[in-house]
Amino acid sequence: MSAGSQPISLTAFAEAITELPLGSLHAEAAKLQNDINKLLESNIALEAEKAVETEEGVRFLDEVIVENEGVVKSKEERIGLLKAEVEKRGQVWIDPGKKDEEEQAPVLNGTGHDAAEQQQEGGRDADGGVYL
Repeated sequence: MSAGSQPISLTAFAEAITELPLGSLHAEAAKLQNDINKLLESNIALEAEKAVETEEGVRFLDEVIVENEGVVKSKEERIGLLKAEVEKRGQVWIDPGKKDEEEQAPVLNGTGHDAAEQQQEGGRDADGGVYL
């Protein structure tokens, strides 16, 4: 990777995210988790490829796998910083790696309803307010 395309440092990342709105923090975490998933899938494919490679090819694939593992760790650290920022704001963290959406459903206006339930109720909350 060239020096010009290096990601920003964790310190600079932590500083930059303080300016982002809550939705952007969650969106960035989801993007990072997607990147992690793709890297892990890639490593599985690379491991399988090693079975048909020469010794030199296996060494190269091992290097790529190790590099991918380092990138995964870095992205996980960034997700941790995003989580800390969300919680610092007194908000609920929605783990982008969790598959159980029921457990992850955000609470809107303290009602415990998610957006789909709000729409089913005619777009009104328990107090008769309208969701836009």
